[in-house]
Amino acid sequence: MIPQEDRDETPGAKRKTSQFGATRTPLHLVFQACLGVIVGIGITSLLSEVSHVQVALAGVFVVLAAWIVEQGFRLPAPNTKTGARIRLILRLVALVGFTIAVSSLLTLIEA
Repeated sequence: MIPQEDRDETPGAKRKTSQFGATRTPLHLVFQACLGVIVGIGITSLLSEVSHVQVALAGVFVVLAAWIVEQGFRLPAPNTKTGARIRLILRLVALVGFTIAVSSLLTLIEA
């Protein structure tokens, strides 16, 4: 199926050529996800001597703290440079906390 922006309604029209570097998935989102997961797994492995329950609870608190900051405080508009950076940091912090919580819970399930 041809995506909507690539369609030409005239019969027999050829598909538009894609521009060099154009992707369908925004790569910055993929990079953020990979970075958050890698940092979360790294922190979890550093905290291996702490109880897995405590690490999972700490991950939940990190996610809640990021959510409270995003919802509870008046942040700059998301289309400004500072607003976009603040939201990027909050997304990364929430993803790191989520990864910490999930990886610790998975370790508890395996045990």
